[in-house]
Amino acid sequence: MVHLQETSYRDELDVDAAIDVRFSTRRDDVLDYAVALLVEERNEWHAVRVYDNVHQVHDMHRYNRAGEKQTAETFHRGSASEALQSAIEAVRSGYSEMIESWRR
Repeated sequence: MVHLQETSYRDELDVDAAIDVRFSTRRDDVLDYAVALLVEERNEWHAVRVYDNVHQVHDMHRYNRAGEKQTAETFHRGSASEALQSAIEAVRSGYSEMIESWRR
């Protein structure tokens, strides 16, 4: 029997920004994942963007300041492993612009 391995971590990107990563693997295959860009305002963390494959599609969701999730956009068409890495890279390289857009 092959066990499911679940991994999660949060890394600080800036004083008020963090990336939250969660994924499950079996052997070396990524089965599901979620990558969230979070921003802290007034001592509370808020989702800015979330990348996931909850519905077996690699989606990206924007959130507004009221915490409302916007319509999903497909951001990747490859494997879950590739999409996970793509989402992490997108957040790490673009978090400042993403947060600035969220604040408008």
